[in-house]
Amino acid sequence: MLETREESDAMVPVGEFDSLAGANEHALVVLSMNLACWIHLDPETRRFRLFVEPPYAVAVTEELEEYRREQAEFRIRLDPPVFRSGIELALLWCAVLLTIYLFQQRDPLIAERFCNSSEALLGAGEWWRPFTALFLHGDGPHLLGNLAIGGVFCVLVAHSFGPWRGWWLILVSGTLGNALTAWWHAPEPFRSLGASTATFGALGLLVGLGLRNAWRSRSYREMRPLMVPLAVGFVMLGWFGAGGGDPNGNTDVLGHALGCLAGVVLGVVAAPRLLREKTAGRPHAPA
Repeated sequence: MLETREESDAMVPVGEFDSLAGANEHALVVLSMNLACWIHLDPETRRFRLFVEPPYAVAVTEELEEYRREQAEFRIRLDPPVFRSGIELALLWCAVLLTIYLFQQRDPLIAERFCNSSEALLGAGEWWRPFTALFLHGDGPHLLGNLAIGGVFCVLVAHSFGPWRGWWLILVSGTLGNALTAWWHAPEPFRSLGASTATFGALGLLVGLGLRNAWRSRSYREMRPLMVPLAVGFVMLGWFGAGGGDPNGNTDVLGHALGCLAGVVLGVVAAPRLLREKTAGRPHAPA
């Protein structure tokens, strides 16, 4: 309650605030201690002062200090360090995909030898196939769709995790997605190719980072910065199609889902290191 100067003279001030809202916030702490308090507007300073009865001044002051410390810790956000967007690596990625696609046109057997295959991976032990499949495409539209959609997500990941670390996580999530898909389909024969598993892995990395931020701060408001890029990404996916799949052009929905899931897990795991880099005050290296 607001009191006059005369009424507050017998009380002890325990806080001074610029706004009535701030005074009320701290008054709630006093009330939670089952103690009475008073708020007085100083006509000279135009600041709000919080008063309590003299016997409780020390205890209330200590409680308010503890409350401020808790609030300061709660308000710390796991804002990922802002890295360069890694445009150079994104352009290199595009150049590599285009070059490999040109080689595919000259030798159609490249896709057969290096695509993701449940038989080759689990039967023949050709462990590299889940990785090499990320660089192969079935046709021109398939390639262009992955370049357009994947470029958006991969730049966002590089901006959030750092270019080198971000691209490493993207490739690992795509490789894991392909490997899990091949394992899921075994022993049935299954083949797939395309960078879209890595694209969905990039999407998962962004979601995983946002989830870790939200969990740490106990507030899903931390997911809000991701809403616009994710919405744009899903719109682009709707326009250009999900892309990716087997060599016959069928979409590998399971591979996309598992790539995204792998990205979410890796994003959650990688987030604490970003926090340590920030809190340690070290320069944020690209890797």
